[in-house]
Amino acid sequence: MFNEELTAIRKAEDDSESLKRDAKLEARKMVAKAEAEKMVSDAEEAASRTYNSLIREGMDEADREYDSSMEQARLDAEKMAAKAEAKKDEVIDYIVERIVRSGVDS
Repeated sequence: MFNEELTAIRKAEDDSESLKRDAKLEARKMVAKAEAEKMVSDAEEAASRTYNSLIREGMDEADREYDSSMEQARLDAEKMAAKAEAKKDEVIDYIVERIVRSGVDS
């Protein structure tokens, strides 16, 4: 009977050790999973911040380019208007001359 009790105690101790090992292994897995989830969450947040920063930079650059293009277009339009104004008298004289000649030639 003593042998049976001793065997039962040894089995219980072995089972206890096995449960401890399994519990430690499960705890390590849970900690590793929690750390992995935290890393993923941190990476997603960092990616989101980087994305938003790059979008803002892109929008700012696009606004600057737009403003620059609009200013250049305004300057080009002013130059063309000035050239047209400079040639206005010459063109008017040419048209009047053509009208007068066509009236004389008829």
